[in-house]
Amino acid sequence: MRSLFERDTDVNSSFINELDPIPFVVGAAVAIGFVAYTAYDVTAVGNAINWAFGTLGQGLAWLYLGGMLVLVGLGAYLMVSDYGAIKLGSGAPEYGYFSYVAMFFSAGLSAGIVFFGPAEALGYYQSLPPLFEGTATAETTSAVVPAIAYTIFHYGISAWGGYLAIGLPVAYFAYRHDAPFRVSTALYPVLGADGLDGALARIVDTAAVIATIGGVATGLGFIATQLLAGITFETGRAFGNAETVLAITGITTFFTLSLIAGVSKGIRRVSQFNIGLMTLLWIVALIGGPTLLLLNTGVSALGTYGSNFFDMSLFTGASGGASWSVAWTVFYWSWWIAWAPFVGLFLARISRGRTIRTVVGTAFLTMTATSALWFTVIGGSSVWLQHTGTVDLLGATSEFGNGVAGFALYGSFAGGTIWQLLFFVLVTTFFVTSADSSTLALGMLTTGGKRSPSNLNRAFWGVLQGLIASVLVVVGGASALRSSVIVTGAPFAIICLVAMIGFVRWLRIKHDSVAADRPAAPREDRTPTDETLLDDAVSSDGD
Repeated sequence: MRSLFERDTDVNSSFINELDPIPFVVGAAVAIGFVAYTAYDVTAVGNAINWAFGTLGQGLAWLYLGGMLVLVGLGAYLMVSDYGAIKLGSGAPEYGYFSYVAMFFSAGLSAGIVFFGPAEALGYYQSLPPLFEGTATAETTSAVVPAIAYTIFHYGISAWGGYLAIGLPVAYFAYRHDAPFRVSTALYPVLGADGLDGALARIVDTAAVIATIGGVATGLGFIATQLLAGITFETGRAFGNAETVLAITGITTFFTLSLIAGVSKGIRRVSQFNIGLMTLLWIVALIGGPTLLLLNTGVSALGTYGSNFFDMSLFTGASGGASWSVAWTVFYWSWWIAWAPFVGLFLARISRGRTIRTVVGTAFLTMTATSALWFTVIGGSSVWLQHTGTVDLLGATSEFGNGVAGFALYGSFAGGTIWQLLFFVLVTTFFVTSADSSTLALGMLTTGGKRSPSNLNRAFWGVLQGLIASVLVVVGGASALRSSVIVTGAPFAIICLVAMIGFVRWLRIKHDSVAADRPAAPREDRTPTDETLLDDAVSSDGD
């Protein structure tokens, strides 16, 4: 039997040998340096965060808003064009469609969907988005539809543009050209096969680590804040700064270690559980709230979203309302882009065997429909119950923060204690999903794409993510979380644009040339579907 020292030596050796040195060292140094400097000078960090929010947020609004619209346009083009029929690898899909949607949804929207679902529309009802100030008045019935329309916009089609920019090319080149399962693979058309191990690829993978640190810490910060707010709301037990740091770090570490130990049955089952519990709570809100008002409001909000999509997408607030744009739309786009390395890799991992059209259609149509249903009913219930004076949700959020909105909402329904408990469970399971997938993602990003990083690697990132999230919450709460992701996501916005443009150009050059070289079948032998199925035409291109 080997001694404990020998086993520890093996674990440490495995951890060290698997590392991709540059992304790991730089990413860890940035994260540890941030925590250390914050402990040294909290005021300086707070001032820097405020500066980033006001200066970089407004200065980069054009990049985030314009860039995301370009990504959406390119994704839509791939979906409706003949390229949509191209398969991302051979064979049948690994997962059934329900499991695929559940994992897709949980990975992409886990933090925001539970934190902002009951609170965001309520905030817009109280403080109207500047784009609608000329046509509606805050805290009146005219504010309800625009408020819900903006929440659908922030979690609608645009939210998935950055994820697709990484997920589609990584899946395509990994499964069809045997490229490494790394973020830099998304730049295969630019770097070439030989360049994927070069200096620029290492820089891209390092930028992916930093972006992921910022994006994941923001998500964990919001969910952890919601958990603590729920405890305070129900028990009156407040958390000081030191207790907040210990609580958030402890919760993250606990879930990371429990998942490593095998307590969880995997992200697929947790994701399916999340969708099931969300559906139950959605039905409760639909029945417990003003049902007919919610249905009518939802239809009107979808119409407002569709008719104002381009105005919303390009509203920088240059002529007024810039601070609102930074606090909401710029923040959301930077958050989605900061999550693009992690969600993109995860999306690529679960999409083998599916067509480009299926992947993009799932993102743009299925995910948007699911988000719209959730925000219409949950956000709509919050707004209408506040408007009719049934429950003072604005009073609760002003006292305890936005994270308490869901607990206050479900507490107002018949059997409220049960629904509050289930909502707390939902917040917890979404935290589990984020803790599990984020530490796995950072492990993959810092080991050159290894699909099963060592437990020590995952534990390291779990503890560090908890520390960063808690520090951001203590330093500035929601505003600090917003500001950090705006800064860390900026370089990756450019990478996403280059990756998606390069991917579309690659498909146009490679697949069009192969299709052009194939002799056309006699007219009488052709069927209507022959013109859309490119798989046979491109079988020599990477398969």
